[in-house]
Amino acid sequence: MILPRRHVIPRRQFIAGAIAVAALAPAMPATPQSMLVELEPDQAASVAPATRADLPAIQALAPALVPPAVPPPWRRNAVAAPPLDGRPAITLVIDDMGVTHPYTAQAVALPGPLTLAWFPFARDLPGKVAAAATRGHEAMLHMPMQSYSDSIRQTGPDPLRIDLPPEVNRALLRAAIAAVPDSVGVNNHMGSVATLDPLLMELMAREVAAHGMLFLDSVVVPHSVALGCAEVAGVPAAARDVFIDNVAKPAVIWGQLAATEAFARRHGHAIAIAHPRPHTLAALEVWLPTLAAKGFVLWPLAATVAWRNNLDPARIPT
Repeated sequence: MILPRRHVIPRRQFIAGAIAVAALAPAMPATPQSMLVELEPDQAASVAPATRADLPAIQALAPALVPPAVPPPWRRNAVAAPPLDGRPAITLVIDDMGVTHPYTAQAVALPGPLTLAWFPFARDLPGKVAAAATRGHEAMLHMPMQSYSDSIRQTGPDPLRIDLPPEVNRALLRAAIAAVPDSVGVNNHMGSVATLDPLLMELMAREVAAHGMLFLDSVVVPHSVALGCAEVAGVPAAARDVFIDNVAKPAVIWGQLAATEAFARRHGHAIAIAHPRPHTLAALEVWLPTLAAKGFVLWPLAATVAWRNNLDPARIPT
């Protein structure tokens, strides 16, 4: 699936439209089953939703928020972007990292630079992220957000939710950001309910901005307001263009890889999202080494976000 590029709209017009869209959310269809990710049993703990009573324990997981250093983390933690020399760029983000252990290792072994989006509840994140960094991969937080399925087995524990108090959502996001070291930013896991809610997405965007991070809207549902809220908050942000493996069949995956190439040739850059699944990884192991010969450059997400926000990708430190 390919989505058109997004454009910044005036704040007043955006907020009014977002509220109107959010009012329609209950009538929208449920998230397709192919977009849902079943977590490993040992990772999907059956816990009650967070409440105000849980706030002290949640806050203890994250350090106090301090102003971001200069350069901000989305620059400081970025992987250097190879020169384009007139060639189109392809950015590949691999979501759901850290819980399906053999496939996580297989994804880390792929040639890069890739941007790997890690679940905040995965085990041994410092070690896993460090191992990926030695392979030249960028890290980001894959933040669970409320979906129509409303199941912890799909979102993982402690998603951002529209029915939680703002201070609880803020504490959950801060704890998740602290859990993924050396991260450039945040993208949403699930979120077919959360990303339609302007108030929750404004809270998310302000927090991401305060941490000096970028945001990628995974666009799991039409009319997501997440990207617009991030742009209004001044967050370097972008939306993904292609989902590689919503349908986990080799023929479909290869078709979506071809669609990614076509999008990059047409627009100069493409952001694709994939997952650490057997058919996907098998295809990527073959496809990624062919990109240079086809005239493409593999770029980390921070570089493409910089480009789409009229910033200089070359300023990302080496």
